[in-house]
Amino acid sequence: MEDQAIHECGKDRFSEPFPTLLPGMYCTPVYAVPKPHSNDLRMVMDHSAGEFSLNSMINHDSVTGFPLDNLTQLGDILIRIKSMYPNDESIIWKSDISEAYRVCPMHPAWQIKQVVEINSKFYVDRCNSFGSSASFAIFICVNALITWIAKNVRNISCIVTYVDDSSGCTFSGDVSFYKPYQKFMPSPQVRLLTLWDELGIPHKEKKQLSGLTLPVIGIDIDPNVPSFTLPNDARLRLVTELKLWSASKGFNDSLKRWQQLSGWINWALNVFPLLRPCLNRFYPKMHDKTLLKGNIYVNGAIREDFKWATEKLDTSSGIFLLKSVDWNITKATHIIYCDACPSGMGFWYPNLHLGYLADNPADDDGLIFYFEALCVLCALHDASKRSPKGRKFIIYTDNMNTVDIFNSLQCLPNFNIILKAAVDILYSGEHDMRVLHVPGTENIVADALSRGRLDVALQTDPSLKVTTFEPYR
Repeated sequence: MEDQAIHECGKDRFSEPFPTLLPGMYCTPVYAVPKPHSNDLRMVMDHSAGEFSLNSMINHDSVTGFPLDNLTQLGDILIRIKSMYPNDESIIWKSDISEAYRVCPMHPAWQIKQVVEINSKFYVDRCNSFGSSASFAIFICVNALITWIAKNVRNISCIVTYVDDSSGCTFSGDVSFYKPYQKFMPSPQVRLLTLWDELGIPHKEKKQLSGLTLPVIGIDIDPNVPSFTLPNDARLRLVTELKLWSASKGFNDSLKRWQQLSGWINWALNVFPLLRPCLNRFYPKMHDKTLLKGNIYVNGAIREDFKWATEKLDTSSGIFLLKSVDWNITKATHIIYCDACPSGMGFWYPNLHLGYLADNPADDDGLIFYFEALCVLCALHDASKRSPKGRKFIIYTDNMNTVDIFNSLQCLPNFNIILKAAVDILYSGEHDMRVLHVPGTENIVADALSRGRLDVALQTDPSLKVTTFEPYR
């Protein structure tokens, strides 16, 4: 701790030591904790200690909810480059800011509230602290501005930033000499490091990486396939954790652990995007909970969803091919139109001149939105049955809520059974699906089928053959 204090003073981030607190000063507990995936220690100031802690003075809602770039943005870049230059070899690069949060100075009026005591000497901490509930938001604001400059002033177009890591992609021959490290590096990476140097942003050579494959936020990226791969040990750790949470009735844990698990699962969704429904009944249990140490019980619905996700993770290769989300509508094996009304459902294959209709299940809650979603599921099930593995389907509906839940895989708890069933079909058949919106005025045949108006349907498609179907269960 003494060595770290000397280091902080040398960086002018700590004041010179002084013997006693002055009026208006706060002294916060300080300790060292291990850095993740490292043998180093990090000094942490505990801004949550005590009844009148510094974190209790901060409006939590004002420092949360910051959107972050993730592998979706990086995936978009890789897909764009691969589609434009399919025969060119690409490399991926990654740069890391050293002591990231500490590059942000704090207002003097706040500095006197984060005094630390080390070996009976007091220091004013002048910079953003790892122990503050606002430290993440402060750094994100600063680094977002730096990334904006990188994109719009230094023309580093293929760059994404996740907290203190910035990543990008370029061609394997696109290199420039970076004098401080005395070596050639990817040209966009050199431009970023040069910008950091001008702004006084610290970085270490060992953290500036590039190659044909590279881990980004713990996930292996191959820009030439392109693909994302979750390392097997990471996949097994997540499986073990989900099995713990779903093992038995009565399991409970703190709100903080619930938040950590949701973040862990969201990270894994970069590789397993179809497993998002496992969180649809998880988040509502955290709603309105504020005590981080207060325990929350895992109910049967969440256990069921976690077991469902675990089965998928157990049998998965852990590789996500970006081509599965990058395909043109013209590649679809089947195009289907769906609709539902209070009494029935119908879907139509215009290219096959096939129509299907069914009465709505009597035991469901009667919401038209539910039947619209159920109709899409039934159409997907039918398309899967009539297709070999690895096919692509386009399903149209005139209900925007249905479009939204299938494309985001996020829904209210009562609809989650539909999304999970759809994912089961996609997994088992290795299919891809898109649900798109069509105006109601252009959905004439499916609408007529849902209402049993075969005369209207036949006016639009005189070759139509109609049969009934049993709603998917």
